[in-house]
Amino acid sequence: MGADMVELTMTAAGYPQQLLRDQIRQLGVFLNGDPRGVQIWDYVLDPSNPTAHFTKATFAVDGVIDRQQGSVRLNPFAKAFAGAKTPWTVHSMELQFQGEVPTNRMIQVWRGQGAVVEGRFETSKDPRLAGIEFRIQLLTQDPAKMDIPEPGDAPKTQPKKPLRQTGSDWMTIGVFIVAAAAIGALVYSLLLRGRPKARI
Repeated sequence: MGADMVELTMTAAGYPQQLLRDQIRQLGVFLNGDPRGVQIWDYVLDPSNPTAHFTKATFAVDGVIDRQQGSVRLNPFAKAFAGAKTPWTVHSMELQFQGEVPTNRMIQVWRGQGAVVEGRFETSKDPRLAGIEFRIQLLTQDPAKMDIPEPGDAPKTQPKKPLRQTGSDWMTIGVFIVAAAAIGALVYSLLLRGRPKARI
């Protein structure tokens, strides 16, 4: 299916670009892929408001969605963004996979040693607003203790019923990921149509 295109926005004003670059590099390690074309810059929402400056990044990486297993990989994100020192510590994350149809292999409820996960399916006539959401609360800042099941693993906590599916024609395949930090949030978008050229 090609590389996963990731767009990430750290809404905590002044989030260090080098820290974000290191976290992206770690994400690649946990996904067993090399982030390509990484670009990081200061995104200004309101020039008159010094708190409306957000650190933004885009890059391509493989392995976020496992099509063969019919599931998504959440643990690499939890591992990559855990462990940052105050005031940049991430305590919770919201991952939104736009346009994705849930399967019975995806987590609905999970409580492990390192994180708590809850999933739900959002329906909308607009494919940009529809998709799957996963809310993750980090119980530890130790990446080694993150134990969210990977695709193909058997979750210890099985959902009572699978995430509800609709009959929509999903023409757009993508992912939006939002991670709430103590003083801000992470916002990702992953588009899976084709493999882009890496940018330097």
